[in-house]
Formats: sequence, C-alpha cells, structure tokens
Amino acid sequence: MLKPQILLVEDDAQFAKRLQRNLAMEQFEVELAASGDKALSKLLSHDFDLIVTDIRMPGISGVELIRIIKSGEREGVDPSTPIVVLTSINDVETAVESMRGGAADYITKESEKSEIVVRLKKVLEQQRLAAENRMLKDELRRSTEFLDLIGESDAMREIKREIGVLAQSDGIILVRGETGVGKELVTRAIHGASLHSGGPFIDVNCAALPDDNLLQSELFGHERGAFTDARTMRKGKFELASGGTLFLDEISELSLNCQSALLKAIENRRIMRLGGMREIEVNCRIICATNRDLKEMAGRREFREDLYYRINVLPITIPPLRERPDDIKPLVEYYLWLFGDKYKRGPTRITDDAMALLNGYDWPGNIRELRNIMERLTIRARGDTIAASDVQECGIGKPAVLQDIALRIPDDGISLEDVERQLVVAALEKCDWNQKNAAALLDISVDRMNSRVRKFGLKHPSWKVHK
Repeated sequence: MLKPQILLVEDDAQFAKRLQRNLAMEQFEVELAASGDKALSKLLSHDFDLIVTDIRMPGISGVELIRIIKSGEREGVDPSTPIVVLTSINDVETAVESMRGGAADYITKESEKSEIVVRLKKVLEQQRLAAENRMLKDELRRSTEFLDLIGESDAMREIKREIGVLAQSDGIILVRGETGVGKELVTRAIHGASLHSGGPFIDVNCAALPDDNLLQSELFGHERGAFTDARTMRKGKFELASGGTLFLDEISELSLNCQSALLKAIENRRIMRLGGMREIEVNCRIICATNRDLKEMAGRREFREDLYYRINVLPITIPPLRERPDDIKPLVEYYLWLFGDKYKRGPTRITDDAMALLNGYDWPGNIRELRNIMERLTIRARGDTIAASDVQECGIGKPAVLQDIALRIPDDGISLEDVERQLVVAALEKCDWNQKNAAALLDISVDRMNSRVRKFGLKHPSWKVHK
C-alpha cells in the first residue's frame, strides 16, 4: 500500500523535522518546505495527498497560501488537495478563519502525536470518500441501470468464460462488437472480476467530444490557461482511473493526432496535462471498445497500425443478438420485470405469439433496441399481458418487405421512387393483383393506388383493358 504523501510547510526547522520523524514512524511520507513560496514550487513538480501548513510565516502566510491553492490561479497546483492548518493554542481564531478559506481542519502544535495522526488520517479518509462519491455519482449518471450479463446461450456462456480469464490479466483488452451488443457491460464485468475492482471505473466516449483539444483534455487533463475555458487545473481520466480501469469506448473515432498521444501514454505509462511542463505517472487497466474493423481501418491509414497492435493484445468479440436467439427470451423477461418495477405498472406476462414475433426479429440494434422496445411496451401496455398486436405496433412483425426496405438502406443510397414501386408491386402480388385489396393493404385509397399504377406503368393480364 502506498504511503500518504504529505507536504509540511513550516518555517520552524526544528519543529518541522521533529514532526516529520513522528509522521514517518506512522507510515507517512513527509516532504518539507520552509516557506509558502517553496511550497508552491514543490506543488508544481509533485502531487501530494495532503498539505499541512503553519499560519504565521515570513513572506506568504498560511492563510494566503490556502487562498492561492484553493483559487486555482496557480498553474500546475491542484486546488482539490486537502489542507490542514498548524497553529498555536492561542491562534485558534485564525485557524478557524483559514477553514472558511478552504482548509479541511486545524491542529495545534501542542497536540500529542497520536491526536495529530488521527486528525490527518481522518482528513485523508474524508478526501478519499469524497472522490469516490464523485466518481460514483458520475457513474450512476452515465449508467443508471447497470445490468448483469443476461443470457445462457452457448455464445453468452463463452463470453462469461472469457471474462473470467481476461479479468486475471493486466493486459490491454479490445472489446469488439456491433453497436448495442453490450460492450460496456462486458467491460464493467471484467473490471468487477479483476484485481482492480476496488478502484474506480472511468469511461470515455471518444466520439462524444468535438475536437482534439477537448478530447486530450478529457484524457490527460489540463493546466490553468491551457486554452480559453481552462480557468483551473483539471485532472484527466488517466489520473482519475489510477488503481482502477480506464474504458475507452469508440476508440476508432480518435483522430490520428489523438491516436499518437494515446499510444505514447500507453507505452510510457506517463502523461502530460495540456499546457503542462512535467510528466505524471499513471497506473490503470486499459480496456478499449469498437464497433468497426480496426485492422481494415489501419490498412486504409485511418487508424494507426502500431496503436492497433498495441491495444489488440487481448481481444474479445461480442456476437450480435441475432446470432444468439436463445438469449432473447431471458432478456425479454428481465426487462419486463425491470421496467415493471421502474414504472410501478405494466404487463406481467407476454403471449406466445408476441414472443414468436420478438424471436423472429433480427434486432439490428441488438440489446439496446430490445431494451427500448420492452420499455415502450411496458409504458404503453393496456393490460397485464403483451399481445402480438402490441409488438406489431412497435414495428415488429410487419411484412418482411417493409423491414428490408426501411431498415436496410444500402450504403450507396436508394431511390425513394424505387422503394415506392417495390411496395406497390409487393402489395399487388400479395393480393393477386387486386388493386382494391392492395390499396387496403397499403392503407391508401383506390384512387391513389390507380394513380401509382399509372405512374409506374404497371400492367397485368388479369386487368381488363377499356378502349
């Protein structure tokens, strides 16, 4: 376990060295600074877990030092570092004033060693809990319904087996799969089963930020003044993930410039904040995810080949839902329970016909689409049972031609008139070329059907020709 790093700011050298020795006996690592100026200099080159400062010092006083640190005005100095004030027994009022300025606690110099140690450990623990709470709130905000991996198909059993194997390694993992298959859930499961499970899980959507500066600021942090809106120093995701897992989602969307910076960080295990002058060591497990073929992108020079081989150490592929139909029913039942509980209402069962429609659908949006459909069915349910008609109202179970045309638009596009013609012909064929019945099937009037027959020049031997 790493020793807490403390910066002790004290102009009384004899007292400072005595306190340094006492704290070292209690497994603290203490560095000394004889003035506020020297403290600020040390803070620029080193990150401390805690600052302990005297109040009355020549030059920059302890109160002024607290103000400078907490304001964030000094580039490279972390304003979130907790501060404990050292004071004489007759100067408690000034110590209380310093706490209003941002100090976490104060200790009198006359205190026993045991009391000092207890108070410092309490401040460090409060800081740790505050950081964990912030991370937890961020995590809950991003993923309000973290789900265990649902499904017992052969493919899902293999995924669970792989998760168990990969979790025991510290190598970089690349999670591959289509959009909506549950790549983040797999990543969280790996984190939860790994030696890093006690640390934070920090995720970054590489496609969510509009430019390189913001993305690199998100990953590596920035110093005050690094760019227009950088008013204070900010730690990046690499630092926040220390001791835990950093999840880089949609890594294929990184620019070549960001890919280069990421490769350097991965290989050196060191980063530099934007606008910074010193490197910072990082220690976190890295998991990447993509829905694209990175090897193919590397061949087109859209993705760095060296980065691809660096992150493709331990690949795991999540098959789409259409390739594991045995998982559809347990997922449906799970979401039926989940959203019924969430909305305090909704159906409690699903008919066999409705289930058959869900099983027969190919789920281009994968589990994410299934989840959305089940939430919609729960909210719009008219009773305690989901029927086939309810599923059809969500666009599932319609004629196959509609699914093919609506959901599978070719990469090079398609003519809307061609689509309309195909629909008209398909409806006529289904109704043995009876225009009235075909019009009803397409929910249009007979006149509109006749106009489309003329528009597309359609003919059939069964139709009478009027001269």
